Amino acid sequence: MTKRKKRKKSFCEDFSNFQLPPCAKFLGSANPFVKDDKIIYRNNNRLYLFLSFNTKTSNGKAYNPIDPSTYNLTGVGNLQIELYFFIIGLFINEVQKGKIKEYEDIMIHEDDNADKFIKSVLDNEYTITSEFIPSLTYTISNSSAVVPVFTGVIEISPVNFYIILMLSRFYGDYGLLFSDNAYVTNDFINIALANTYVEFCKC
Repeated sequence: MTKRKKRKKSFCEDFSNFQLPPCAKFLGSANPFVKDDKIIYRNNNRLYLFLSFNTKTSNGKAYNPIDPSTYNLTGVGNLQIELYFFIIGLFINEVQKGKIKEYEDIMIHEDDNADKFIKSVLDNEYTITSEFIPSLTYTISNSSAVVPVFTGVIEISPVNFYIILMLSRFYGDYGLLFSDNAYVTNDFINIALANTYVEFCKC
């Protein structure tokens, strides 16, 4: 058995004796770091945007906690999308509600083919029946998007849902093609949140 080589002194040991200020316990950050002799508390909150749906199957029986045959099934799905498509979804929602009537001369999507696709769908009245309720969801949350500070849900039409679904698959950020729902898009809102932090001088 060979002896382990003695490790060189790590620069991290320079801060091995530093103490956090008394008020640190009120900040709720578990992992501050020290830079330029300052204790910095990062802001991990970011804006996450989703194309969502929820389903509920009912067997027509009144819920009875002691009778499993009366239990219903509820499902909720969230597919992370970019702010760009979220805003397009909001715009389509306003068109379908009748609040925006003239949109033919408005550039909805920067790509000509995508723009024509959106307008051709909106110009035709499609009747789509679905057993789910589609929505656009926005949440301000930590880096895992699990414990949100705030969540808003905007119900949309199935037509709007499928338009945004197709656009996000064909034109979306590659980092959003996997459903881990933890990818932080490089939007101005997230840049502003990342630059909002707290720092203290090490005394």
